[in-house]
Amino acid sequence: MRFLNSRLRPKRFVYFPRYYNERKEKLDLKRKLYADENLSEDDRVMLMREKLKEKRNNQQINQNQLYSKNTRSLLLIFIVLVLGYFIMNGLDDIELVIFKMMD
Repeated sequence: MRFLNSRLRPKRFVYFPRYYNERKEKLDLKRKLYADENLSEDDRVMLMREKLKEKRNNQQINQNQLYSKNTRSLLLIFIVLVLGYFIMNGLDDIELVIFKMMD
């Protein structure tokens, strides 16, 4: 008879998310490197790989930034040259160019 008097309670969902922090793992490796100089070969290989990955990522970021800076600079130079051309030759040429582009 108890099942008739009992209240229905929803089942609780217990979820503990797992979080992987790659930066923290790298920092722990570096601390281990500087704290203990007697590392195994596997640890040394892993540290060298991590260093190479970091250098490669930094180099790619620098190359991308350099490419975007160069592109922006060339675009600005082109705009300045076009505006300078129209200012030196008069504004009548701009109307001709605009009408030709519209047709």
